[in-house]
Amino acid sequence: MMLSVVVPAYNEERYIEACLRSIRAQSMDVELVVVDNGSEDATPRIAEEYADRVVYEPRRGVAFARDAGWRHAKGELVAFTDADTVVPETWAELMSGALSAADAAYGPVYLADGSAVEKLLARYGFTAFLWVHSILGMPHFSGQNFGVRRSLLELAGGFNLSIEVGEDFELSRRLRKLGRVVFVPQMHVYTSSRRLRAGRLRFLMHNAANYISILLTGSSRLRMEAVR
Repeated sequence: MMLSVVVPAYNEERYIEACLRSIRAQSMDVELVVVDNGSEDATPRIAEEYADRVVYEPRRGVAFARDAGWRHAKGELVAFTDADTVVPETWAELMSGALSAADAAYGPVYLADGSAVEKLLARYGFTAFLWVHSILGMPHFSGQNFGVRRSLLELAGGFNLSIEVGEDFELSRRLRKLGRVVFVPQMHVYTSSRRLRAGRLRFLMHNAANYISILLTGSSRLRMEAVR
């Protein structure tokens, strides 16, 4: 089955070329779909150079971009990552294998830059957090690294477009009731630490508040400032 990779992007000229190159260097062929979310820099030009398809989504927000991406993709399997993230060359192969045995899959998110302590916390602390959620039957997608069968996305109705932040986690909570969701520890990716650079405490508190809101109410009204 074909695997499509969806990359939402808004003013990502600093990072997106490395992301797209890593997807093009995969050990298997994939369809690459970039969703430009109203960029005002060189993002669309770079995307056109690498992507099989560039979708232009005028409604601002990552939920709109991700949702437009899978709906325009051709693959029966759809993987998602972010424009400031690079994926190892076997990532697509691991994702495809996981989605052949399950309905949705997600993996660890490591830091590509930042301090040694930050990298260790991401590699071991956040991975343990994801492991625990998996064991408890509470899958927790992180936007940089998850995939879903198209049939399950259709059954779920896609992403919740009323959520500006945490649309990935909210989707995983709905999908666990509709199909089999697995955590794949060896299927890691590397993302930038730019949000930590904008303020570690602020980043952690914002994510904690968003997590609790979605966990308790199934929704969130929090907003996330674009950091580029």
